[in-house]
Amino acid sequence: MKKLKIAAVVFLMVMFAASPVLAQNVTDEVHAEKGDLEVLGGVGYGWRGFGVSGGVEYIVQKFSIPGFPLSMGVMGLTGLDFGSGFDASVAGMVTLHWGMKAYRDFPEFLRNFDWYLGLGMGAGFIPFGFGISSGGGVSYYVNDKLAIDLHSFYINHFVGGGSGFSQTIGIRYSLK
Repeated sequence: MKKLKIAAVVFLMVMFAASPVLAQNVTDEVHAEKGDLEVLGGVGYGWRGFGVSGGVEYIVQKFSIPGFPLSMGVMGLTGLDFGSGFDASVAGMVTLHWGMKAYRDFPEFLRNFDWYLGLGMGAGFIPFGFGISSGGGVSYYVNDKLAIDLHSFYINHFVGGGSGFSQTIGIRYSLK
């Protein structure tokens, strides 16, 4: 999984560096449009073992930056981890999406990707704690409504320890 994260970061850096060069044929299309409501859920493996997570995201803003299509949302996630114990967590965060759909010169396969990052606050209920939640992921859109989603989010409790739902694979479905 560590190699996958490194590959994702390298890909994101290359795409970011290349976007001004590729900006000649860029539209304002994104997968995460303003007003979209999406639900997501999946299974994964984290520090405490097997887990399940689910959430909802609402896209609140679309930015018109030439050659760089971005949209912003608010996301709520919840996760249950089963392993050496039981862990229940929730997180609320602001997300930033970078959709490849706008890049007309990219191959169709690459245009189906939507990268996102999130930052906010979270809480653990078993064990109790609260703190900063951060993470990100990538969605591969099979069609306009359904995507395969790979994400990792983490809550760092200020009162000791960590919690969260890491390395989750699942689906994302748009209710637009």
